[in-house]
Amino acid sequence: MRLALIDVPFKNPPEIEKMNLPDYFYGNHLRAVTIKTCKKIYDIGFRIISVPFHPDATDEDIEYAKGVLEESGMMPGPTGASISPVHQDNFKEKEYKKVIAQGLRMSGKIGAPLLMISAGSMRLTEPWKPHPENHTQKSLDRMVKSCKELAPVAEDANCILCPETTQWTIINSVERMKEFVDRVDSPYVKITFDPVNHMTYDRVWDSGRYIKCAIAALGDRIETIHCKDVMVDPYQNHVSHIDEAPMGTGLLDHKALISASEVLEPYKLFAIEHIRNMEGFKKAYEYIQGVADSIGHKWTDPKLTRDRWLKMKEKR
Repeated sequence: MRLALIDVPFKNPPEIEKMNLPDYFYGNHLRAVTIKTCKKIYDIGFRIISVPFHPDATDEDIEYAKGVLEESGMMPGPTGASISPVHQDNFKEKEYKKVIAQGLRMSGKIGAPLLMISAGSMRLTEPWKPHPENHTQKSLDRMVKSCKELAPVAEDANCILCPETTQWTIINSVERMKEFVDRVDSPYVKITFDPVNHMTYDRVWDSGRYIKCAIAALGDRIETIHCKDVMVDPYQNHVSHIDEAPMGTGLLDHKALISASEVLEPYKLFAIEHIRNMEGFKKAYEYIQGVADSIGHKWTDPKLTRDRWLKMKEKR
């Protein structure tokens, strides 16, 4: 897999901030991407970074961001939006799907390999959080239907639609991940697998076993892996308290995660996430690179895109 850094907190310049654009929590304007920030991340060691979600981007905005990435030596990584393709309100659901469709087109134009969205919630707001209906078959059916409708847009844009799953979202288990991808039945709709999002009291102490089993079961239904760390709160009792931890300080078996990922197609992304500053980027890079070195793992060439990989396969 290709190593990437996502959730890069690009800051809008003042003239953009005044526009009060919709914010889907992953950046909202391509003009926020700067050579200075990209080169700092390049110097740390990353070669692929996330791109702000800017569905209304003009061709000039897209060319600007592409130029910045090229001059910085960076490849475009995913775009992402905190948005659900299903909603209790049919009108809002329709509007959200329009935004996702616009985002897919924009992402494809900039060369982003995928658009990451919520794996669905019937909650009125905050599409990563729980709702009593999220775990029902009816909600999963609705998620399948919505993403089937978006699949042709993703194909036209040459950008994978890639919901990120948690235990709270509609797609919330290995079984439902398999059902979702298989029923949508499109090479342009896959899932994001983030093992930390699926840690429970009986997985967290032996996370490697869960990771290996999940990746083996899902196979190439996975388009990208999100990598972070996990901790158990030692001061709580009676009820499980599991949360994220700074990379390298927690319990996740990163050796198992890297090793298990080797069965996936090499162009796919192994993405470090949820870090907000250069010091954190550097620590995370050094840690995960150290883990990779310790098991003799080599990351795929960052320039090996999906299109290039498919062309290579055709020539064999």
